Amino acid sequence: MAKKQRGGKRKGAGRKPEGKAPYTLTLTQANVERAKKREPNFSGLLDRLLAKWLRRI
Repeated sequence: MAKKQRGGKRKGAGRKPEGKAPYTLTLTQANVERAKKREPNFSGLLDRLLAKWLRRI
């Protein structure tokens, strides 16, 4: 089995970056509690995500 090559992160690293795969997340109570533990400013996180999503449309 061939080993998958990992992409370099900086430009000109020799290989194309792999990037991150997008995924869908449902805003449930359990997910909110987990996010609050990881992010001290949860409302700011939601504002940033919404602004990023609105720029994309």
